[in-house]
Amino acid sequence: MTENSYIYSQEEMPHTPGRRRVRTLAGSPEAIAVHAQDIEEIGEKMARAARTLELFADGTVGKGASFEAVREQAKEVHADLSTAAERYLPSGQALARYSTALSTAQGDTIWRVAGAERTWEEVRTASRALSGASAEKTEWAWNDNHDVEQTGAAPSDDAEQAAFDTAVENWEYYWGSYDAPVETWEHAYDAACAGLEKVNADGVSDSFWDNTMPFVEAMLDVLLWVGIALLVVAFVVSGPLALLAGVLAAVAGVLSLLGEICRYNAGRGSWQDVALAAFGIVPFGKLAKFATFVAPGKLGKFTAVFRIAGDDFARYGGKLDNFLKTKIPGLFNEVGPNGEIVKFSPHGLNSQNLIRMLYTPQFLLQGNHRVGGWRAGWLALAGNPTNAAEAIGGTVDVMTDVIGFFSGLKDRVESAR
Repeated sequence: MTENSYIYSQEEMPHTPGRRRVRTLAGSPEAIAVHAQDIEEIGEKMARAARTLELFADGTVGKGASFEAVREQAKEVHADLSTAAERYLPSGQALARYSTALSTAQGDTIWRVAGAERTWEEVRTASRALSGASAEKTEWAWNDNHDVEQTGAAPSDDAEQAAFDTAVENWEYYWGSYDAPVETWEHAYDAACAGLEKVNADGVSDSFWDNTMPFVEAMLDVLLWVGIALLVVAFVVSGPLALLAGVLAAVAGVLSLLGEICRYNAGRGSWQDVALAAFGIVPFGKLAKFATFVAPGKLGKFTAVFRIAGDDFARYGGKLDNFLKTKIPGLFNEVGPNGEIVKFSPHGLNSQNLIRMLYTPQFLLQGNHRVGGWRAGWLALAGNPTNAAEAIGGTVDVMTDVIGFFSGLKDRVESAR
């Protein structure tokens, strides 16, 4: 027997055991499914187009001048189009799964909602009837004196109680079973939202390389113009500025190689760009002087490779320290002919580095002069060769730099069209 309560006479149906309001689930599964299919079809078309452009970009298909005109643009576009396809396809699939879940949930709840609404009215009617019968029974059974003699049997509310119990049982069949399908739908909704967020934010997913490309490509643009400026400085000026240009050029070359590797991994570059950047950091002119970097009894041939790679830094650092010795005697330890320290400096490493930094502007502004002439400029760029091998190696260095700069300018002009 269900105890009658005021809640059964309210107009508004109480919340379910899962604290949900009984209502029809909104949304059109058919419209969502159509939208999902459209998104998937667009994603598939993008993927096919990206694959075709990639074939153009790497030269697999398309020969002739007309294709060369679009080949560089295809390198840029196919990677972006492929990323867009990777975003659209999972988005459409997530929406398609949700449309199916919504359709199932609506089918499982619509009859429960209709049944609960219908039987709730029956519960309210039965509740009011039971309340009235109970009140009438109480009023008849007792009077003010409590000694009135009963002349007949007390009226019974059994029929109203039974009707109320049946109404509540019928209503609870619909109302109590509403939570399960709705909970399934809610999980599907959360899964669809999570899928769309994953695709569109996290990486619908732009990869690590996609996210770093704006910075990398901006860095390569800056390095291109820095490299051209350093080439001009080395061609026109000799002295400390030329030494600094050599150091910065070495750093710029390594950074350019790393940038081209990043572009290649992101699908925006080519192995030719990587190879040219790698070829550009090899000091062919200095390799021709390999023997001069080997110190018998101290530094072997293997160590000479590292000395060649760091030669620009060593020359610049050595010239700067020699300049500082004239300004602040005793700044550095005095070294004897055999490499032994004959006098220690009172200045520590931190003090020495601070002084290096403070005197660098003064160092860079002294002792510079114009190289004078095309031949002298070429010799300066080639590392001032002293024999044919060094001249050939230095020429390769210069030509690699020039080709790299013109290739970079060509790529940027074509991408800007």
